[in-house]
Amino acid sequence: MRAERALADLRRELRAAGVETEEHDVFATSSGDPMLSLAPGLIVWAGPEWFRWVGERDRWRYHTTGDPAGAARLIRRFHDRLRRDRPEEAHVRHEHP
Repeated sequence: MRAERALADLRRELRAAGVETEEHDVFATSSGDPMLSLAPGLIVWAGPEWFRWVGERDRWRYHTTGDPAGAARLIRRFHDRLRRDRPEEAHVRHEHP
């Protein structure tokens, strides 16, 4: 699966799970793969086979792009925890270069 398609599928599933994203939340890595900035401390990288992000306890999390709904559930849990633990940053958007 192409990384762009995988990220579009993930965004659709995140929206269904109650996590809204906007076009300006998407940007590209130097290799050209898309990334999604959801909140301070939560950026999801999309590749052709895997989504990856830094989750609880600063550990890398991986989930197959073939299951965007499952990835969205995991990401939403971490997103909700970030919003609960850092309410002052909950609505801050990243500025991208």
